[in-house]
Amino acid sequence: MKQHSEGLIKKAGSLGNVLSTGFTGGVCLALSLFIGYKVDQYFLCDPWGIIGGIILGIAAAFVQTWKQLRESMGVFARENERDKEKTTQL
Repeated sequence: MKQHSEGLIKKAGSLGNVLSTGFTGGVCLALSLFIGYKVDQYFLCDPWGIIGGIILGIAAAFVQTWKQLRESMGVFARENERDKEKTTQL
């Protein structure tokens, strides 16, 4: 029963990482689009502010996704090492 609970906890943690990555990417893009829209309004340069916002948002989302994936892979590697140590001690 304990192994089953640990498996569910790991799956829930993985799901949380995926949802967090998607949410972060969406926020980066939405915020950049909003800033681009405001730049268009202020400088009267339609559609260049929004186009710049899209490019900036995609770049920011990519960077944040890359950081979160690297962190998740580090956690995954540490958990695998810990699990290997547990099985070899038995």
